[in-house]
Amino acid sequence: MGWKWAPRYGLTLAPVAPAGAPVGQSRDPWEPFRFWLAITLAVYAVRALFAARWPGALPGWVLLVLVLAALVLASKALLFPGRVEPYRQGDGGWWNDLRDDWQLWWKRRRGEG
Repeated sequence: MGWKWAPRYGLTLAPVAPAGAPVGQSRDPWEPFRFWLAITLAVYAVRALFAARWPGALPGWVLLVLVLAALVLASKALLFPGRVEPYRQGDGGWWNDLRDDWQLWWKRRRGEG
């Protein structure tokens, strides 16, 4: 069981641990930041959409606290990135994929392939 395209994009199926064995999963250090940023943007959008009603009366310091917390979470993710172990065996990365697609496009346009 697996995906044929998975190794190309750095995706792997998680290994199955024996029954009763502790599973150590590496977490994405940017996950809390993304979640908090989504909450911040949602609060700002609600405040902007309902400017004439009580949600629009949210004080500015609430948004300031939300933005500062997002900056703290981003700093934490930048300073302590060691929890993620990417699967990049033989993968050239995003730029390599883009270059390969571009070369293939030119070959097809010229009628070579």
